[in-house]
Amino acid sequence: MIQPQSFLIPAVEAHQTDRLDEARQLYRKALAVDPAQYDGLQLLGLVEKRFARTDDAVALMRRALRLAPGFTAVRQNLCRTLQGIGDHAGAMILLRQLAAELPDDAEPLYQLGSTLLRQERRQEAAGPLRRAAVLRPDHLETRIALSEALLLDSASQGAEFEESLRNAQASVMLGPGNPVAHLQVALVLEEMARASESLAACRRALRLQPTMTDARHIAGINRMRLGDFVGGMADFEARKNNVWFRADGNPIPVWDGRPLPDDTVALAAEGGWGDMIHFIRFVPQVARICGEVVVVCPPRLQRLLATVPNPGNIRFNPEHMPDIRARAMCLSLPHLLGSTADSVPNRPYLSADPERVRLWTERLAGLGGLRVGLCWSNGDATRDADPRRSVPFEFVRPLAAIPGVSLVNLHKQDNAAKRLADADEALLHRLGADFDAGPDAFLDTAAVMKTLDLVIAIDSSVLHVAGALGVPTWLPAPYRMDWRWMNDAEKSIWYPSLRIYRQDRQWDWSGSMASIAHDLARAAEAKAAGLPPDLLP
Repeated sequence: MIQPQSFLIPAVEAHQTDRLDEARQLYRKALAVDPAQYDGLQLLGLVEKRFARTDDAVALMRRALRLAPGFTAVRQNLCRTLQGIGDHAGAMILLRQLAAELPDDAEPLYQLGSTLLRQERRQEAAGPLRRAAVLRPDHLETRIALSEALLLDSASQGAEFEESLRNAQASVMLGPGNPVAHLQVALVLEEMARASESLAACRRALRLQPTMTDARHIAGINRMRLGDFVGGMADFEARKNNVWFRADGNPIPVWDGRPLPDDTVALAAEGGWGDMIHFIRFVPQVARICGEVVVVCPPRLQRLLATVPNPGNIRFNPEHMPDIRARAMCLSLPHLLGSTADSVPNRPYLSADPERVRLWTERLAGLGGLRVGLCWSNGDATRDADPRRSVPFEFVRPLAAIPGVSLVNLHKQDNAAKRLADADEALLHRLGADFDAGPDAFLDTAAVMKTLDLVIAIDSSVLHVAGALGVPTWLPAPYRMDWRWMNDAEKSIWYPSLRIYRQDRQWDWSGSMASIAHDLARAAEAKAAGLPPDLLP
């Protein structure tokens, strides 16, 4: 009687010597003799995977696993195959089983953590990656993945960042010639507001891989934080989230900043709404050197952005696009226009609708004292607030106890961080359900701001609206500030009406909010005495 091994043994030999067609035929003959030969099933699955027949490979491996549920090699091979085709949910089930079956094997723990990390389940990823790093401390990829999980977890603070840095530095020790390891060190240091050290790590990564756009992007952010605006904006052009720096198939060339007096340039939104409000200031400069400018922006922002000074050749979201000669992203405009820190256009460049200002002036006529608009949290109905930029309301509450101050809630109630208990709600003046309830964003916000003495807002779209209007604005900023505010700056090159209150220590709002309370009390006293309050930087 023919035994499957008479085909299986030469099949394995052919497989090992890369004679895949021969191996496939022999595995099939072995399975014709014994269809339940689970080793032959999974090995044939590996051959089919080499031929890119992944559906067949997965089916064969699953059959082998049903016949031999404890066959670890099948589970591992099936897991890798599922990961290769993007079936991370299917791979996750197998990885959890493997991690439970092989608690002292670092590989399934690393694979489990990496898969969780790819699914942005960072807190979950850290556990198996920590165990994998203990079991296999010399595995560079585990160290980088653990560092990344700890860095990107929104709940991480000081201890987690220090652990992230230790693992990133360990990866550099393990692979000093690995540019990704140096980049990971740069990313952690950048998040810890250690800009000079982060820039040095970026440069080490770029020496090893000059085309590494992520390292160039982070280098640009650090250079701007350190005051090198021109060089930083040049490096910032490598930012990875800018789709126009990828091969997007669009035949329209990217604009190089040269005048095109007879042609049309299209400018596209990039980043969040705050970024668009911030960078729309450069569009009039483009309009002065080009025949026509088409701005493609979020429709809800169009009416506000269209208040930018227009020499007559700027159009927003036209129904029929004209012939476009060149295109650019709005965040690229400072670089393309050759802006310096001293030449950034920083006079008020947006305006509020006069009729809305009149209506809100009437509605807020009874509001006495120093009128202060508040925005302490970001996010919206589809996006949670960023805890690293948002101020917990416990630090906002003392402002309501300052005599002569009327606090106006500039939030819409669109996420949990902006909804308050009844007692706290009573401390603030609410603007009503119709506040910015229409199809256009921030039109009521802008009108209300023009009736206020001051806006106190975190780094958010609300802050950019206030700055663009020229309204006195105070920014409670985290210790690791956004690149545009630079390091240690109390003033802003972008908004002359902005005063910055930076945290003394990361994740600690007590000092900066106490300074705001102190200055707010003095301003309220001045207004009560009939004197101009000191609100500007």
